[in-house]
Amino acid sequence: MQQPRTLAMTGLLGAGFALGVIAVTLKAAEGSHSGLDTALSAATGFLFLLAGAVAHVRRPANPIGVLIALAGVALFLEDLQFTRNPVLYTIAVPLRAASSPVIAHLVLAFPHGRLRSRWERLLVGAAYAVVLGSGVVGLLYNDDPRDLLAISPDSVGGAVADRALELAATAISAGVVVVLLYRWLTGRLPQRRLLSPVIVIALFGALTSGVGTALGDAHPLSAPLLQAYRILFCLWPLAFLAGVLRARVGNAEMIRLLLERDGTGLAALVQDDEVWKDSRSIDALNAAAGLVLDNQRLAAELEQRLTEVRASRARLVAAGDEERRRLERDLHDGAQQRLVSVVLLLRMAGRRYGDELPPEVRKLLAGTVDELQTAITELRELARGIRPAILTEAGLVAAVRSLADRIPMDVVLTVGTVPRLDSAVEATAYFVTSEALTNALKHAQTEHVAVRIAVEGAELRVEVTDPGVGGADVEGGTGLAGLRDRVQALGGELNVRSGPGGTTVCAVIPLAEKP
Repeated sequence: MQQPRTLAMTGLLGAGFALGVIAVTLKAAEGSHSGLDTALSAATGFLFLLAGAVAHVRRPANPIGVLIALAGVALFLEDLQFTRNPVLYTIAVPLRAASSPVIAHLVLAFPHGRLRSRWERLLVGAAYAVVLGSGVVGLLYNDDPRDLLAISPDSVGGAVADRALELAATAISAGVVVVLLYRWLTGRLPQRRLLSPVIVIALFGALTSGVGTALGDAHPLSAPLLQAYRILFCLWPLAFLAGVLRARVGNAEMIRLLLERDGTGLAALVQDDEVWKDSRSIDALNAAAGLVLDNQRLAAELEQRLTEVRASRARLVAAGDEERRRLERDLHDGAQQRLVSVVLLLRMAGRRYGDELPPEVRKLLAGTVDELQTAITELRELARGIRPAILTEAGLVAAVRSLADRIPMDVVLTVGTVPRLDSAVEATAYFVTSEALTNALKHAQTEHVAVRIAVEGAELRVEVTDPGVGGADVEGGTGLAGLRDRVQALGGELNVRSGPGGTTVCAVIPLAEKP
């Protein structure tokens, strides 16, 4: 598509410069135009050609450069009506206002090079139809002897055609201004930045032209206003060129999207009609899109790794609980039962052969039984600390009640409705309570402690609060630190608030109800 467009641009520039030379020559020879008027007219046409060439070089994929250059060619075509050659004059009469529809097309298509709405296409189509139609009518009803196609030298018909052209041009110009203002008011900042020079010159040009026309040719301000309009019109191609040169991805917008890591926003920016796809814009967008994609890929990989780590920690917790249950069963069914059997055998031996044994042996036998009984008690406490049987059999609340009864402190237990939960959740909550109560007993220097267990939404909340001296620190010992890791492995959080007014250990664990 770019190569045919380049060929078209080359043809327009060649024809435009040739027509420009001819138009300047004809105007100067015609004699009814001032030097300033001729100079402004020629400068305007050549500036449109130059702006179109720069726009095409800067944005070869965008057809706006062709439209800008076409406006310059249309301006020079209008001046062919000053020729004395009948053939050339007959061709020029229908094109006496050729620049009007082309400029309307250019304004509405700027900066992306195409008409985007049905109303814009309707306005542009009406502009071409009215201008060319009135030109043909004026050609047919013309009393100029140079007109080879005049069917009736009717000055009234020509006047009607001219009046119709003026009214239609005014209505179309008003519609174009309304569309421009609406686009500017509803557009984003980059679009406003591009449209502002075009709109400012269009509004001031329309204002000076309209006021001058309303005052009439006899008013002393009419001529200055007309000159001001011509100067503004001469600056219009520079406004389009400024828009071409400024149409780029804003650094602030790029930085904002990169900071937000918004791949969707960058995709929209790439597709945005206001981002003209020159090499620098494409390079910047490619680099930004690459960074965003890399960030998203790394974020996805990190999230996957975190998921794997959480799953691994959860498996370690489950494996640890299973190992605790196995060790508890082994102690209960193995060593503890054997010690109980030894105690029973020693007591039976003492009852059967006690009278026959020396006093020293009977005393030694009784001491051995007592030591074995103490070992059994300690072994039971050890098994209960590993994982109390009541936790498995009756659940978390019953296990905490049993723990509170054994603690030599005033424990106020507040429990809501807590169903049976996943074994890992129950074990974690129990060990948090046990560790917090043990710490309060050893370090808090208080005889009161409060325990609260409740299900809140989809979480289990366990709080242990004492009004002691404080000083608890998760990093200060392995007990709370290990519990924090255990809680986090289940997706929860363990918080410790400790100060002179007391200590609160709070664990929040996501619920997983036991099937």
